[in-house]
Amino acid sequence: MLTKTVDSLVPGVAPRHGHVFSPPSRAYLAWLAGNLDEGALNQREAGKFFPKVMGGLPDADAPTDSPSATPPPDGKIASAGQGTGSFLDQPGTDWQKNEIKNGDAFSVSWNYTANHRSRRWNYFLTKENWDPSKPLSREQFEPEPFYVAQLNLQPYWEHTEGLTPVSPTTHSMRLPRRSGYHVLLAVWEVADTGNAFYHVIDLNFTDSGGEKEPTVPEDFRANEVGGDRVGLSWSPSTGNHPIIHYRIARNGAIIVETSATELNWIDYGVSPNAHYTYSICSVDSEGNISAPSPAILVKTPAAENGPTPPFNLHSMGQTSTSISLMWGAASSSSPIAEYKLYREGQEIASLSGHELSYVDELLPPSTPFRYFAAARDERGELSIPSNVLSVSTREAESEHNEWVLNTHYLVGDLVTLSSEKGKIWRCILPHTSSTLGWAPATPSGALLWAVEG
Repeated sequence: MLTKTVDSLVPGVAPRHGHVFSPPSRAYLAWLAGNLDEGALNQREAGKFFPKVMGGLPDADAPTDSPSATPPPDGKIASAGQGTGSFLDQPGTDWQKNEIKNGDAFSVSWNYTANHRSRRWNYFLTKENWDPSKPLSREQFEPEPFYVAQLNLQPYWEHTEGLTPVSPTTHSMRLPRRSGYHVLLAVWEVADTGNAFYHVIDLNFTDSGGEKEPTVPEDFRANEVGGDRVGLSWSPSTGNHPIIHYRIARNGAIIVETSATELNWIDYGVSPNAHYTYSICSVDSEGNISAPSPAILVKTPAAENGPTPPFNLHSMGQTSTSISLMWGAASSSSPIAEYKLYREGQEIASLSGHELSYVDELLPPSTPFRYFAAARDERGELSIPSNVLSVSTREAESEHNEWVLNTHYLVGDLVTLSSEKGKIWRCILPHTSSTLGWAPATPSGALLWAVEG
């Protein structure tokens, strides 16, 4: 008898991608029989979004994912359109089948040899009246998957760890009731390429199962959804044996088992603005497990961010006793109500949300100071600090300079005019004195200078 382990290699062939090994898929059984090499087993690969027939389509739930390549055509679904393995598409009832009883819990396990950032796994089943004598086609399968496990982190290039599934990945599901021979199609869709991986599993349904399993928990719902939590509740299961706990899965992976006396649970392991899929099953004292409940999709709300910090805090000029400050406006989802200005870590001014400048006065000469600003919005949320500005006052001046042409003046500079004895003007707008019309005591100069005393 030919036996191989999941990780064994055919010499000279590089394994690629992944496959279903439990229950053994049609391709996996062909590999065990020596009819497929390792590369062909793991490369049942074609465009994603089955049962679509066109390529170039975006993902409706993850628009930043790679658009789809062309899915496999009808008649080549089992081989995924790959020439190596085309015999997998042969119709008929002679394929080796996995026995399954209606009502039994059912699990599918994937092994990966090149682990892509993944988006979802879709599971389809043939229709009740399908015809095994015809090649597998879209018409032979139900139009919608009966089970979906989806990962919702986006964009995929920022979430390599969160979107890379463990190997093996196992999904537990509830199969629709069927009788006799049917085919399950398992499709693993990846986020970082346009492709998916296709494996068909041949099943033989009988009607004698399901007597021992507990009932599926009913009324499973999310009754509290926040940016950092999802509250779940459900109705109790029943069965031939006492229920001992409930098992909750998020995005296809089991995350908690709760006591049978608890009919609600809060998931604190979520992030804002994200999608999550939940299902639940019950376990009795004999270890019997119910089928999973229908999955529910939950989207957590986006976090309400605080204001951005004021930007580019800078000095517009210094004197020996003052420093003129200015900054760029902060932004928030709520209007900015206030700017707070700090010197050496102590608040020195509170300004309205429309004021973007301030003159800090009565300072000692030749002294360095450090400033930063922060914004507060109408919700009371305070931003992180702006950049820290280090600036010094000027040296004390024994006398004031006469105003002259072609000189660059900064805010706070003091000048005199020989024609205006006893008056001192302070610059209120930085400029270069390129014309006599900008001198203090002129109409235009009034826009640039203010009488100091």
